[in-house]
Amino acid sequence: MSKLYWGPKSVTFWLVGVVTLLMLYLGVRGFVQPEAAIRDFGLPLHDTADNYLVHIKADRDLFIGIFLLALMILRMRKALLVVMLTSILMPTIDAILVITNAADTTPSWIHIVTALYGLVVGCMLYREEQRAKTVSKS
Repeated sequence: MSKLYWGPKSVTFWLVGVVTLLMLYLGVRGFVQPEAAIRDFGLPLHDTADNYLVHIKADRDLFIGIFLLALMILRMRKALLVVMLTSILMPTIDAILVITNAADTTPSWIHIVTALYGLVVGCMLYREEQRAKTVSKS
């Protein structure tokens, strides 16, 4: 397999795919089951009239999932590298919000793990991109 190739035969393709599916799931779930979605996020929903706030998060998650899917279909490894490394800010802030606002901070771990996962996948994509540059120069 060529080092320039990036697609279903690449481990990072599937690692990005996991994030993509998770974001699509979270987005849809936020619209279908807003109370459960925000509870699992780590913050309480005190009034179901505030579901629109959960829908804002669901909209964000759905957009990210669709955007990642489009980049995967187009095999845009370099763009995914940038998205993965810059998007680790979101779960980091989410963890801080849970830690500072929730009575039970246990769900904050999932946000921290997500940020670390994004960092690892981003670094793997970066290494692949550097190898592809080296191969294309020779």
